[in-house]
Amino acid sequence: MVEILKSFEQVASRFSPPVLMVPGLAMVMLGLVAWLGGMCVRRLVLALFGAAAGAIAAALVLGRNPAVAGLAAGGGALFGVLLPRLSAAILLASFGVAVALVVVTGTPAVAGPRAASGPSEAGQEQERLTLRESLDGVHAYALNIVDGIRSAFRTLERPDQAVLAAVGLVLLVLGLFLARLAGALTCSALGAALVFAGLTALLILKGSDPIALMERQGRFYGLVLLGMTAFGTLEQLVLCPSPKRRHRAGAGKPGSKQEESEHHWRTH
Repeated sequence: MVEILKSFEQVASRFSPPVLMVPGLAMVMLGLVAWLGGMCVRRLVLALFGAAAGAIAAALVLGRNPAVAGLAAGGGALFGVLLPRLSAAILLASFGVAVALVVVTGTPAVAGPRAASGPSEAGQEQERLTLRESLDGVHAYALNIVDGIRSAFRTLERPDQAVLAAVGLVLLVLGLFLARLAGALTCSALGAALVFAGLTALLILKGSDPIALMERQGRFYGLVLLGMTAFGTLEQLVLCPSPKRRHRAGAGKPGSKQEESEHHWRTH
């Protein structure tokens, strides 16, 4: 998996700029909204994350079928809007399983830090790919990543499968019984991950090697991601009111009491 990402990093420096710039900026903006204020617009954020999760799940389970992926994305978005509590719990469990899968499978050793940066610098001297060629390259690498995830699941041993199942079950139960905490944690974690992904795309466009750097300093960036998740979760729990609190605040406005008193006076 890491080798696929490193290969993508080397080739992506030759992509047409909009192929990396537009998704990178979109991921950073959406990630910031979800990281710092996802609970304030919970249904919208869950709809977007649900659509992405549905498309990814369809690609992993049913294979490469754009029509099925589109239907799964629409179903995931609708599910996030209609059932936000269950949607947040499922997203939290899925994200936890993905993180546990990365930890369980581990990261293969690399030959050295300079070996990853050399081809990228050489690729910058070559001609840039056209927009069509760049999109085809992104599509090919996306399919390779999907195949890599599926093969990683198939090669897991029973103890590792039990660990993944336990992580998913615990987070699912946490999301169902502690809905507000789970919602804030889901929005914060996925938002921070989107910010990381968007900044990575923009750094690749600039000519840097962020994936190789994150591989060499994985623990540091893992702690940064964990700290961002904790900060976003606490910030949303404090600043984003719960739906019940907003409903009570709206019901307790002076205007509503005045209208009720006028209606009571008129009935007498």
